[in-house]
Amino acid sequence: MQSVAIDVGAGTQDILIYDSEKQIEQCFKMVLPSQTMVVAKRIRNATHLGRDVFLTGDVMGGGACVRAVKEHLKAGLQVHSTEAAAKTIYDDLNRVRHLGVTIVPQNTEYEIDAVRIETADIDLPAIRQMLGLFGVDMPETFAVAVQDHGESMGSNRIFRFEHLRRVIDGGGGLRSFVYTPGTIPPYLTRMSAVARSLSLADADDDGAVDDVGAVDAADDVDDVDVVVMDTGHAAVFGAAGAAEDQRQPMIVLNIGNGHTLCAIVMDDRITGIFEHHTRQITIETLDMYVEKLASGTLTFEEIFESGGHGCHIRDAPGEMPQIIVTGPKRRIAEQSRHDVIFAAPYGDMMLTGCFGLIKGLSSVRGGV
Repeated sequence: MQSVAIDVGAGTQDILIYDSEKQIEQCFKMVLPSQTMVVAKRIRNATHLGRDVFLTGDVMGGGACVRAVKEHLKAGLQVHSTEAAAKTIYDDLNRVRHLGVTIVPQNTEYEIDAVRIETADIDLPAIRQMLGLFGVDMPETFAVAVQDHGESMGSNRIFRFEHLRRVIDGGGGLRSFVYTPGTIPPYLTRMSAVARSLSLADADDDGAVDDVGAVDAADDVDDVDVVVMDTGHAAVFGAAGAAEDQRQPMIVLNIGNGHTLCAIVMDDRITGIFEHHTRQITIETLDMYVEKLASGTLTFEEIFESGGHGCHIRDAPGEMPQIIVTGPKRRIAEQSRHDVIFAAPYGDMMLTGCFGLIKGLSSVRGGV
């Protein structure tokens, strides 16, 4: 099996060209700026030049690119956007308009003197071109992870944890966190956009589709061999293999550039989870949250009211289990008062999410 695993984070996109015929250490890999960083740079270049911008494409991760949009508007310059691209800023388009963004109806001709910037979590042509420079063919199977809050007109933090609660209470095994294009819940719009972009890029290679920003094309999206996961859960299942005893309960802590996710794993299932913004927590509060998660006493309200996403616990070990730590900001845990194991699966911590994605892809194909 050959596939491309792409773990899209707030700061980087981590890419593994997986080949089951090779030792995994011999597979090609790249760590590149995430697309939100790339798009943000393009917007700031336009700001520097004093040019208006026109956002086209589909919904993608916000963060850096949304901050760049707000800075562009504060500079007195205009931002125009298609409806789909505007949902990168807020799901509620009225909020986007209130910022000062001009919303353009989808799939309409719109001529304007502005820098056109495409929004998408995956730039497949760029990745294909980069691999081609080294004589590497792009596999036709994809496993992609993005963090998807879900489309919500209210609190996206509450909405996200309502979704996670359903998945965990429904079993919480690896397969339940993996989606194919035909099984993505409609409210997981960012995952859906990734599936569309892969299908449209594939059709564009065949000369069938010209507008990769069209969101209602690609009725044949299921024909694309692709799975999607949430970044946090891909990292959890990727890091779990580093446990000293995988049969025993564990806590897996993924400290990312943007978000910190902590999960209880028991019998190969996620049975509890909390999620916070990395910039808002210290090692002291993190240690406290981990202790409460292990004991089953951490509440959604405690995390939410401190600015985090939330918490849900279905089952807890009751005592402190082994703690596995991964993520690009894992050094925060070096000062932990708990004994921790720093996970670097196959010798590469930055590819932890990609390894989880390969496990997820294998689960769809009956391999896990």
